[in-house]
This record gives sequence, structure tokens and C-alpha cells, in this order.
Amino acid sequence: MRRILIILSLFIIILASGYGIYYYWDKQKSLDAWSLVPENTFLVYENKNLVSSWNDLQENPIWQDLLKIEYFNSLKENFEALDSLSGNNGMLDEVFRNNQLLIGMNVVANDDFDFVFYQTLKNTEQIQIIKSIESKFNEFDKTERVFNKNTIYELKSKSSDKLFSYVLLRGNFVGSFSPILVEDVIRNLEKDEVNFQESIDEVFKIANFQDDLGNLYINFERLDRFVKIFTKSNESTFYQVLSNFSEGAFLDLFLDGDELYLNGYTIPQDSLSFLNTYQNQKGGEVTLENFFPSKTAFVIHERFSNPAIFDKAKVNYWNRIDEQYSKERDQIAQLYETDFREFHQFMAGENAQVILNSSQFINENKKLVFIKMNDKNEGLNKFNKLSEQAAILNQDTLYYENYAENEIRELAIEEFPYFLLGKNFDGFKTSFFTTIEDNIVISNDIQSLKELILDIETENTWGKSIKENQFIESSLQESNLNIFINLPQVWSIILKNLNDKWKKNLQENEYPLKNFDMLAFQFSNENERYYSNVEIIHSNNKVNNELKYFDEVLTAEIPAPIISKPFVVRNHNTGLFETLVQDSAYNLHLISSQGDILWSEPLSAPIIGDVFQMDYYQNNKLQYAFATTEKVYILDRNGIALEYFPKSYGDEKVENQYFNLIDYDKSKTYRLLVAKENGDIYLVSKYGDPLGIWDPLKINDKIAARPEHIRIRSKDFMVVLQENGLINVMSRNGEMKPNFPIDIKDRLSGNLFFEVGNNFESSYLATITNGGALVKVSFTGQIKEKDQLYMPNKETLFKIVKNATERNYLLARQDLSRVSLLKPTGETMFEKDYINQEEMEIQYYELTANKQIIAITDKKQNFTYLYTSEGQLINQQPIESVAKIAMIYYNKDNEVHVYKCHDNTFSILKFNI
Repeated sequence: MRRILIILSLFIIILASGYGIYYYWDKQKSLDAWSLVPENTFLVYENKNLVSSWNDLQENPIWQDLLKIEYFNSLKENFEALDSLSGNNGMLDEVFRNNQLLIGMNVVANDDFDFVFYQTLKNTEQIQIIKSIESKFNEFDKTERVFNKNTIYELKSKSSDKLFSYVLLRGNFVGSFSPILVEDVIRNLEKDEVNFQESIDEVFKIANFQDDLGNLYINFERLDRFVKIFTKSNESTFYQVLSNFSEGAFLDLFLDGDELYLNGYTIPQDSLSFLNTYQNQKGGEVTLENFFPSKTAFVIHERFSNPAIFDKAKVNYWNRIDEQYSKERDQIAQLYETDFREFHQFMAGENAQVILNSSQFINENKKLVFIKMNDKNEGLNKFNKLSEQAAILNQDTLYYENYAENEIRELAIEEFPYFLLGKNFDGFKTSFFTTIEDNIVISNDIQSLKELILDIETENTWGKSIKENQFIESSLQESNLNIFINLPQVWSIILKNLNDKWKKNLQENEYPLKNFDMLAFQFSNENERYYSNVEIIHSNNKVNNELKYFDEVLTAEIPAPIISKPFVVRNHNTGLFETLVQDSAYNLHLISSQGDILWSEPLSAPIIGDVFQMDYYQNNKLQYAFATTEKVYILDRNGIALEYFPKSYGDEKVENQYFNLIDYDKSKTYRLLVAKENGDIYLVSKYGDPLGIWDPLKINDKIAARPEHIRIRSKDFMVVLQENGLINVMSRNGEMKPNFPIDIKDRLSGNLFFEVGNNFESSYLATITNGGALVKVSFTGQIKEKDQLYMPNKETLFKIVKNATERNYLLARQDLSRVSLLKPTGETMFEKDYINQEEMEIQYYELTANKQIIAITDKKQNFTYLYTSEGQLINQQPIESVAKIAMIYYNKDNEVHVYKCHDNTFSILKFNI
């Protein structure tokens, strides 16, 4: 990109560098600049009033953000320098006004592209103006050479090694930083080969719009070659789609505040174009946004009016690309005694493929496919019968499980969506499906289906997000093909697929590039051409780290000093957040969203762990479940203990150490788990009755972390870490699983995270030893990884720091008074030094894909520090807090509420990010 930054400067010099310009302009047979652009050009930008467009750009917030990138800032400086040299009296505008300027983009290497600059020479008056500007330049050396009887001039800056080549050709200036591109223009003209305009001639028949920032012309036949510049692998269905997507497109550019629009038309080549699979299909609006989870990175959304014809068009298209596709499809249909065409009878004309922003340790993309049904029951019956047939042919039992009142089944046919919907729906080694409202939802990852069910329940979806919902509503409403991209969410996926050169480039300019957070590419069928809309939304996605203070939302005074962290709970009547805190007299207080103390309940000991909310009576009314060092409690929202509670277990002289609430399949059939200081573990029903061997299950050693439950392929696992280094994985009946316990030969303390895959072999528990070894153990009992982290001295402490949803984690290392935050790969994010050496409390909040906050609490100083993921302190003064904080992010207002306790005061602070 930097190559184009000084092209305008060089252009001025070039036009004025010889007195023979008029000869070339007047004596040669002039051609329009478009006639010179070779067919192998990918994209051409056209502008007829460059200076006017430049002036309009300067106050735009998108441009102001781009100026933070060195390339764009240099462009601004160069342009302003030209204006200054011309006397600031409009002379520069005279050069470019009403004079067609073309900038072509061409591939020049396997990993690089360059630009060619074209402009028609209008008259001698223009040249005189240029000459007056050129006289002020003296920092370029000029040489020349002959190529195919045309003189190519070359300018080299005395202060750099950049070489610029140009030729005066048929009344036009043509120049580039890549000499081969200038030669290519000459060669193409002399051989009378097809040029760019002729290769997409139907595009140029479209009348362009006026009063905009210019026009873009795209040759789609060169799109796949252009994309391959940036990527590691060039072999995928993705490139098959790109190489045959369409013929060409014309787009007008418009800027409106934080939004960039490109509108125009895309012209398919013929039946070979992917876009023509939507021919004669009526488009429509997006109705699936309430099912796209908030971590959606990429959406391919389709609307069609005749599913049977659409299916036939897709199959015909893929047969022309890959003659084996139809044969393979027929073989699968015959093997499993099914007909893929019959599935389309139940489709309602709306499909979507969603790629999720998976956690940093997952290599394969997690995907969801949504198929809207016009007859859900018949459609589901078709899917169920096929899943049963697949299980029989695979000589396996049918896998299914119930999760939160949804039945999830496995459809064990490799690449099933690929055969059902087209080759671009690939990446499914196996498929899991369920129904949500009128939709069949398919995923290549069972955990993603479960998380989707929970995200819909908690309204953590695009349809419930102000930003994403408004973006979809503002986009083209009647379209056939929509491609939506959430750039902050897709960022990690892009980086994983880039080659080293471009990966480094993007990482260096992460901000402000991530501020272009939503992109849409839309195509709507209109009489053998497709109205096209490209929309880019810009906003500031970086956490504000220049706050002097936080605003106070409310405070509440408690009779005695508070000793607990704030436990944020939801009022089931109003949906508002309330807070539980415990004071030094062991009284538990519920504080309303207005700061009123609703009730106080005396307890006999301090609370251990978290306070959980549960729907005890399964009537959508919530209760509070927790434990103190002495007893287990379940209270209703008025602070009244439920029947059978509080309860104590085992020797009353041995304190409770850990408490957990377990709901195996989200059916609200709860289990309560209590672990004692001596290693005894009690698992009891919601009525408090011990279950089987868990009365108690004796570990006979101190437990290192809260015992956890995890479900994999409908099997329940109970995981218990011991301080002596033993990892126990048991069934819900307390039976040890094969190959467990595992001894990792080092001591453990409080670190456990689950990476759940589609089977036991691909599912792991991660822990970190006191000696700094990050260990991953599969649920088949195999140590898959054991990586030693840097350990400065024997007092160094390590932690796994899970985010609030427990779907991602970071690593923390405390070396005396220095705290380091690390990515799961061990890469350092930032380091901070503190006054004392006592163990810090560390919390990790992912508010959005781009906005992460790390809270570090110094319990000795009673201070909590809030940092961005880059380690920048958000507030100039730390928050006074006796324990961990709580944090709630309000997407609608882009506002964070911090819940904290200090002395007798509970407070909620707020700030915008």
C-alpha cells in the first residue's frame, strides 16, 4: 500500500519532467485511458475530481482512524505537501478536476500486489500548471530505457531505494512501482489483446451514479488469484467459489459518517457463475438473526423462493466445477437409502451457515447451519430416519441426548451438509442436529449446539444485540445472498489463514483495522444481473483507557464490614440485577437495583465459593444455593430457607472447602456437591439426600480445586484434582474411569479448565501445576500435552484465569511482586509490578471480541486495578475493594457496571468503553 502513497508526487514530477509531453499528447493517436488497462487487472478505482473527494474525506471519522496507520498518514502528508508547493491556490485542483484518474490493482507475485496509475493528458495549460509545481522538486534521479519501441522513464528517490517506472502512451500517462506492470500495459496494447473494459463489457453499460467518492470496477475472474496472495493454503472450496463467482461488478462509493457504502451491480458471466444459482429466485429479508450467537464471526445467508429449482441449480453448478460431485452425492444417497431432493420439499427458502469465533486452542472452525422449514415435523422426521439409517450402516448405536429440553442427535455421515446444500457447506466430519423453533440446526461440534441453546435462552444473540441487529436492519432487505462479517470476531480466524507476511502486517495494524467491525456483502437478483450492496460499519472498538474517574451508580451501607465479594443475582420478577453480600458478622444481605437492603439473614459462618441461582420448583422462580464452611443453604428470594435446609454433612469439626451446583443436562434436576477439608465429597439431591457412593466418596487427601461436572456425548464425568498431583475422573456414580487416576508428578492448586470436543479422545481437561507445567489430559486418560512455562524462582505462582462464561482462559504468573498475564500459548500479554508480594486475585472479562478487561485485586492494599488486554490501566486511580469485583456489560449503552465492596459500603460504578 505504501507504494501508492507517493504516486501523486511522482506523477506531478513525471508530467513536467520533459518538454516533449505536448508532442506525445498532440501527435500520437490518443486513446481513452480505459483502453490501456490490461485484462489481468483485478480492480480499478476511478475518480474524476480527486481534490474535491480528498477534501470531503478529511473530517470523516473513518479517515481520521485510518490516519493512525503509517501508510495513510504518509499519504495525507504527501498530498498536503503537493498542495503547499502549488501555492495553496487551487492549482492542484486544476490538474485533477474533471480529469479521469484510474488506479488499477494487479497481482505481481505469489504474496504481493501493486498499482498502476493511469491518466489522460488533457491540454498544454494543464502541463504548464504541472511545470510550475515540478520546478520545486529536486530529490529524484531520472533514467530511461526502451521497451518494444516505447521509452520507459524511471525515477529513483535519492532518499530511498524505491523505483518508479512510467510511459507516455497514446496521450496517456501510465506508471507503477513495478516495472513489469508498465511493460504489461505496453505489451497488451501492441498485441491488441482483450483489455479490462472488454473483459467485463456488460458492466460498463451500466450508468454510474454521480456526486460520490469514485467508482470501483471489479473483474471477478481475478478474485481468487488476488485472495491467494494473502493466504497459506490455496486449495479449498472457497477458491472454487471465488474463481467462478461472477464476471464483473460496478460499485459507487459513498461515505456517511461512520458508514461506508458501495452500491451498484454485479453481472454474472453465464451459467458458470456461482451467483447465477440464484437466478429466478426471489430474495427476502433475514429472519434468523435471533439464532446467530454473539460469537458469530462469519455468516453466509441465502434466500430463495423455489427450493427444488435452487437445489438443481446448485448441483448443476458444482458438477461443472467438479464432475465427481454428483456421482459422490448419488453414491451417498444410495448407500443410506435417501434422496437429498426430498429434504428440499420441507425447506422454507432460507438457509444460513455460521462460522463461530472459537477459543484460541481450536484449529478447526466450529460451524452452525440453519435450515428454515415450512414443515418442521416432516423435516425432522426425515433427518431422524436418516440418522437411524446411518447408525445401522455404521454398525453403531444411535447417539442422542436431551439438553435443556432439546433433543440433539448425531447424523454420522461425513460431510452431510456438503451433499445436501453444496460444496461450500463443507467442514463436517460428522454432524449433530436439533430443532429450534422452525429451524433444523446442524453443527460439526456438539458443544457449539449446546452453547447456542444457552445463548438463545440468555438472549446472547445478534438479534438481541443493538449493534448487530441495527446493522442487519440497515442493510439490503430483499436479497438472495448475504455475507455478514464481524471483523473483531473473525480476526483470529483470518490470522490463522494468512501467510506470514500478511499476518505480520495485520497484527501491526490491529487497531484501527478492528474498528471496521461489521461488513456486509449482499446480492439481489434483478433480471439477469444482481443489485449489489457493500456496507462497512466503523466504530471505536478499543477500550477507553483515559478515564480519570468512574461515575457512581449507587451505594449501600451495611451495619458491619463486608467480607465477601459481591454476588450478582437476577430478580426473576423484574429481570433486574440485585446483589448479595456478607458482612463480618456473617449476615447475608440482598441489595436491590436501587440500593435498598431488601432483607438480611444471619448465617453462622463465611460463605465459600459462589452463590448459584436455581429454579428449584421448575416454575421460572429462582432461589439462591450456597454453602458456608459449616452448612449448605437454599434460600428463596425473600431470604427464607427452603424445607430441609440448611444442612450439614460429615464431621462438623471438618470445614466445608468447596461447593458446586450441578445440572447434568440443563433439565433442572439439580445435584448439590460439597467437598470437605479432609477430602470427603458429598453429592446430594436438591432435597439434600446423599446419593449412592457419595455419602461420602473418600479421596483421602486434600482437594486442589472445586470438583466439577462435565458432559461429553451424553456421558457425565466428575473431575476431582488432588493437591498431591492426582487427577480423578469418575462417572456420576463415583466409579473411576479407565486409565484414571493420573499422577502428573507435581502438586496442584485450584486450576481446571475443560476443552470439550465431539468425543472423549478430542476432549481435554487443562490444569497447571505448582511447578508451572501446563498439562492437557484427554478423557481417555492420556496426557496429550505437558508444556513447561517459564518459572523465575521456586516461589512463582501460576493460575488458570477463566473468563466469566468459562469458555476461554488466560494464564497468570506471579513472581513475587510481579504479575504476568499470558495467552494459553504462553505468549506474554503484559506484566505489572506491585508493592507487596501476597497472592493477587485475577479476573478476566470478555465484554466483546474486541473489548477485554483484566481485573487484578491486591487484597493487602484493598485495591482493584482494571486493565485492557494490552495492559493499559483503564482508570487513573485503582478501585477500593476488599475482594474480587463483579462486572456487567450493557451492550445497548456500551457501558460497564463494576460491583465492589469496601469497608461497610457496597457500590456500583460505571464507565463507558
